[in-house]
Amino acid sequence: MRVILSSAVIVVLAAGCAVTTVDGERLRVRSDAFPDYVESVFRRQNEIATALALAIDDETPGSGRYAALEAAELELLTACRGLNELAEASRDGEGPRGLAALQRARLAPDCERATNNAAEELE
Repeated sequence: MRVILSSAVIVVLAAGCAVTTVDGERLRVRSDAFPDYVESVFRRQNEIATALALAIDDETPGSGRYAALEAAELELLTACRGLNELAEASRDGEGPRGLAALQRARLAPDCERATNNAAEELE
């Protein structure tokens, strides 16, 4: 009975959940557009994280620019940690499902925001 109730709660929670993207678009978690959004955020943050790493390597340690790039990288890695864990688990065919996966996927707007901030720092 408890498992059925937990499953029902997850379904109800997921059905009513939505996220707001950085652009202000409201996406229901169970919509067809939500997985595409999460995937695009994940791919862009990978691209920007790589660019940040290369830019940091090109800077002189201790310089103001170096510190700013490192701060942007830390913000990006922190904000995107849950999304990256979800992607790794999905790739490996294991990991969080149900509510745990939903909670991590709902972090996509935070990751998107940190990615945009990092991209601005690279300009």
